[in-house]
Amino acid sequence: MTTGIATDAGAPARADFPDALRIGAMGVILLIVLIGADPFLDGTAAENAASRAGGNIVNQVLYLAMGGLAVAVLAWRGREALRPLATLPILATLGWIGVSTALSIEPAVSARRLISLVIMFGGVVSVLVLARDARQFAQALGGSVLLVLALCYLGLVLVPERAMHTALDLIEPEHAGSWRGVFAHKNGAGAAMSLFIIIGLFWAAMGQRILGTTVVVLAGVFLVFTNAKTSMVMTPAVLGLTWACTRSASGAWRRLVLLGPLALLLVLTVGSVMVPGVGALVASLAADPTYTGRTEIWSFALDNIAKKPLTGFGYGAFWESVFYGGGGDATTWVNRATDAHDGYLNTALESGLPGLALTVWWMILAPVSDLQAQRQDGAGAALDPLRLLFLRIWLFGLMVGVFESVFYQATNALFFLLALSVLGLRFGAAGRVVGSRPR
Repeated sequence: MTTGIATDAGAPARADFPDALRIGAMGVILLIVLIGADPFLDGTAAENAASRAGGNIVNQVLYLAMGGLAVAVLAWRGREALRPLATLPILATLGWIGVSTALSIEPAVSARRLISLVIMFGGVVSVLVLARDARQFAQALGGSVLLVLALCYLGLVLVPERAMHTALDLIEPEHAGSWRGVFAHKNGAGAAMSLFIIIGLFWAAMGQRILGTTVVVLAGVFLVFTNAKTSMVMTPAVLGLTWACTRSASGAWRRLVLLGPLALLLVLTVGSVMVPGVGALVASLAADPTYTGRTEIWSFALDNIAKKPLTGFGYGAFWESVFYGGGGDATTWVNRATDAHDGYLNTALESGLPGLALTVWWMILAPVSDLQAQRQDGAGAALDPLRLLFLRIWLFGLMVGVFESVFYQATNALFFLLALSVLGLRFGAAGRVVGSRPR
């Protein structure tokens, strides 16, 4: 009988996968995403500072392998396992991304990135439907994270010039000394470490207290040395907000606690560029009202959104055309930027205001409704470890998205885990989650 995080109860019985095969397949997908094609990137190499519009051959091979594995897994599970995902917000968003790809100013770039995005979503769903139960899911996720942490620390010992930023880096040498491990940038490393802390807490809550605590400690220390300010601030904020969410099962309370701070953060950041009064308030309160120079690029992004508000410039195409094409002012930071440093603005640039609205629907509003749709008899306002994991990752991803363009980045580990959490909550709302099974 096939079971798992996303079960297909009532579907025809299929041949079972051995546990080792399930965990191995999940581990392969997770490590492809978490480590990527360029671990310990050489920041001094000119080719690593250039556009990747033509693609990375190693990344293409890895994603083709993940795509093949996803096809096999999803064919085994059958379409019944995918039925909970066939919701209007999800299907409408995917359809609109297809439209923005077809109308892209760089159709070849958009098409390649859309293929990668589809493969990434295939990997997300595969991880959810492969796990026999939540405990096995925790084992695969926690073990993968512990391996990545080991590689990051090993890199600091063996190849420190590759595992941290140096003064010789061609891009942003000012970050010299900041740890990044297997990741390309300190901010990506910081976000990963925050996620690892959340995953470590989940692993500990699922019974592996020593291993889970080890992950939390190792990730916490690494996070401090990344000097990634956004992640260091967001991590305790997310843990506090999700704890507050468990104080009441009321839908109104949970929307207020989860979405209120996100809305306020958007007002104080992007809103400071759009509304002069908000900008003046932020300038009077904040030590750095430019958010490390982001307000300049947010203004640039908003100006360009106004030029193509309906369809946008095409999925993944704007920065390849404007930045690498020399469209930015050479005297400003805009000329060095490769994204809007805001996932919401970046989405509007690529797929227009309709794409942004659909993203808010499927990725922000629907998960809260899915959380409320799940019932635990006798649990009151408490959340089981799996739902708490999904909730924490989801909220962290949305809040980091205010400062970094993580949405729809097919090779971004944060977006992979964000999508995993959104779809995990969706499966839970459909009653397709198995907490644990007797051995």
